[in-house]
Amino acid sequence: MLHGCSPRCTTVRHDGPRVASRPLLSRPTLLVAFAAALLTLATAACSPNEETTDTGCASTVHDASLAVEVTDQVRLLDMAMVRCRSVQELTAEMGKYPGIVGYDLNTFVELRCARVADESVRTSPACLSVTATTAVPTAAPVELVFVGETLDGRRIEIRPDADTVFVGDVPQVVQQTVDIAIEAGCDGVIAQRDLWASRANDAVIGDEASVYAHHAQNVANYIDCESPPLPTVAPG
Repeated sequence: MLHGCSPRCTTVRHDGPRVASRPLLSRPTLLVAFAAALLTLATAACSPNEETTDTGCASTVHDASLAVEVTDQVRLLDMAMVRCRSVQELTAEMGKYPGIVGYDLNTFVELRCARVADESVRTSPACLSVTATTAVPTAAPVELVFVGETLDGRRIEIRPDADTVFVGDVPQVVQQTVDIAIEAGCDGVIAQRDLWASRANDAVIGDEASVYAHHAQNVANYIDCESPPLPTVAPG
């Protein structure tokens, strides 16, 4: 030790200039730095794989919710049936956009799967899961009941009978109105609405006709038809 220096003084080598001592990293510090580096590499490596798991289900349903033309929306929803991995995923995404279709989401999927001609849609995960569900026999027949709203705001139950045919879980007229929207647009839907509204005071079928008229108005609103609103009609 040089005279007058404390143990912390910088030493001088005899064969060169003054060299400052560098602190050594401790073992725990090195371990933390190494673990952080591994975590960074793992995150970077996982990101591309996470992106590839996106089937396009959510984005396709979102595009369908923004579609102006009914034909474009039906095409996009058919595409979503193929891209979504299950009927639950499909209806969960559709449920984010209230009113995306004119009626119950599961009913829409069932009816669409039964009617669509495109084999890729018919064999999609959504349609196959619907088919598997409906193919299972039940111990007892299930009574079909459609609950609809009349023009004056009442909710009534409609059941299949000799005069009321059901298609799947809905009255044939309800499905017919949706088909008219696809095939004939606003003019067809408004004509359907006015036809059933004119029978809303019928003593026999008045309430049922009122439900069909109200449903047609909902479909007209959904596809942005410009039409005078129907007055509130009470059955006579």
